[in-house]
Amino acid sequence: MGTEMIYFDNAATTWPKPAAVRAGAINFFSRYGANPGRSGHRMSMDAAAQIYRCRELAAEMFGLSDPARVIFTQNCTQGLNQIIKGVLQHGDHLLISDLEHNSVYRPAYRLGQEGRIQYDIVATRPGNDEATLRAFSEAIRPNTRLILVTHCSNVFGFRLPVERLCALAHRRGVLFAVDAAQSAGTFPIDCAQAGYDYVAMPGHKGLYGPTGTGLLLIGENAPLPVPLMEGGTGSVSRNPVQPQELPDLLESGTLNTFGILGLLGGLRFVQRTGIRQIARQEDILYQKLRRNLSGIPGVKVLGDTAACQGAAPVLSFQVGGQTGEQTAARLADMGFALRGGLHCAPLAHQKMGTLDQGTARAGIGYFNTGEQVDALSNAVERLVRRR
Repeated sequence: MGTEMIYFDNAATTWPKPAAVRAGAINFFSRYGANPGRSGHRMSMDAAAQIYRCRELAAEMFGLSDPARVIFTQNCTQGLNQIIKGVLQHGDHLLISDLEHNSVYRPAYRLGQEGRIQYDIVATRPGNDEATLRAFSEAIRPNTRLILVTHCSNVFGFRLPVERLCALAHRRGVLFAVDAAQSAGTFPIDCAQAGYDYVAMPGHKGLYGPTGTGLLLIGENAPLPVPLMEGGTGSVSRNPVQPQELPDLLESGTLNTFGILGLLGGLRFVQRTGIRQIARQEDILYQKLRRNLSGIPGVKVLGDTAACQGAAPVLSFQVGGQTGEQTAARLADMGFALRGGLHCAPLAHQKMGTLDQGTARAGIGYFNTGEQVDALSNAVERLVRRR
């Protein structure tokens, strides 16, 4: 991508990456290129030590006292599949929201089609937490084992009351999991304080790490999932049974050392900058873009004020009768990177009545500026005039 492109696709992957991320990844080639934890030589042990530091920092940031309960994944999708397929048993009931990404909806749908589980999609009321809580409470059955919801919609930014939903679940004897794809690094997440059983998150979005990285957090009292994969762990190799201790239970095969070293740099950047500072700066730009686009005749900004109160910095809009892909493509020709379409979240689009047309989505990141927001707003206005 040339330097002339103004990047607003941070809801898919943040860019640019901080210097600490680039430096951490480069260290793989210069200092830590061996297989971590598989050999007794110095480079292997040094690589394993770096990976453990990343576990420690993640545990510290997200409220886990035991770094072994931080599991490295390829992405948030792998973590969510591990939760759904590793926790639910035959005949269990699952509750998800009507804002979920296909990373939740598709595995739930398949398991339901196969008759292995039952699931229900609960209608949320963004901006009305009491109504959302009531809907989930009424949907719980005697065989409900797990509630899994997105922290923030990846399409509209709507924020669900996950702390209160977790408390509700536990009062009813139900496990609770969070899809933190759009919130990790933007909003505080404390597993111990909130009592989350499982949290899945990508490394490449709000944690500013490389693609191909993710974290699955296992709460202190949560039952351990059945692993999706089994294989080499570098431990108890004589035994044909997968080790039952974390993290080995859920980490088979060679880890993505290159990506994890970059993710370590991303975690350090977020910790040093401060999550509250990141959220404050991104929200200022989000509100500015929302005001700008809402004032352009012919542009429809999705989500009312109440629903978007405290939302993630993700804004979806439509320009006249254009599809989301058309709008994003035309803005790309004008030098702006956005994403158009359904954003792998048909449930959310169905809820908002945008399933046929889709939306153009602007995802704001820490490195965006007010000048870039104004430039995008002006480009959208020119697009409307052309139409």
